[in-house]
Amino acid sequence: MDSPVRKFSVGGLKLSAELVLLRLKASEAVQIVHMFRVLTEHQINLIGVTLDAFHGRLDGVCSLLAEDRVKAEKVLGIFQGCLEMTAPVGTITVFPVQARIELLSALFAAWGGAGLPLYHIASSTSSLTITTDFQLLDDAVSVVSRVVSLPENHAPFRPEFRVKQI
Repeated sequence: MDSPVRKFSVGGLKLSAELVLLRLKASEAVQIVHMFRVLTEHQINLIGVTLDAFHGRLDGVCSLLAEDRVKAEKVLGIFQGCLEMTAPVGTITVFPVQARIELLSALFAAWGGAGLPLYHIASSTSSLTITTDFQLLDDAVSVVSRVVSLPENHAPFRPEFRVKQI
């Protein structure tokens, strides 16, 4: 008989709205800064940004709301060789993870075992955010729920309202 899977106590899970993932290919830092400036000028907010700097070149990942996709495609056309868009995507965030390597290992094993696509991971000592296909977020909750236990008074997974900066 299989032994029961150990569940890790966490404070919550949150799901994002529908997003577009921008994968920034290695380019001169000046070009990435210019791209961010263009997005700002057109009031396109970035939801998350992860950058890697190496020998004066930057690459990384950022995301924006799906409702801004058409506008972003128009204004980012001049950066065609520097980025790749993937949509629709969404994120599932688990918190707090408290830098527990056993929890991270169990989450990655469950994710891989379920065969869910994984586009990006961002973590800190307090949270783990995984980007996958937006339409698979409910499946992602099921997979993560095999590994974590949530408090009884857990807040809703999906945001009940949204504030948009302009």
